[in-house]
Amino acid sequence: MIEPTTTVRRSPRATFRRLDDGSAVVLHLDTAQYHGVNEVGAVIWELTEPAPSFEALVAAVSERVEDPPADLEADVEEFVYALKERGLIDLVSPKA
Repeated sequence: MIEPTTTVRRSPRATFRRLDDGSAVVLHLDTAQYHGVNEVGAVIWELTEPAPSFEALVAAVSERVEDPPADLEADVEEFVYALKERGLIDLVSPKA
């Protein structure tokens, strides 16, 4: 589980391009792999600059997505973990 105050930060080795249909691709510069994301994924990516806390990210996604699902936080968390596994973002825990 991602703590609310954990910072979600883009990797400097990733670049993003939105496509005409609203979806997007994220390119990992080290692996040269493209990762496709849907419209909501593109919104999440855009909201990771500047690096927000996870709590702020979920709140911002909720404001930008029409009719957000009740389990939005879990959906965002799953997506963020998927980006992390691919080396596209870092999760930075707050200082203790």
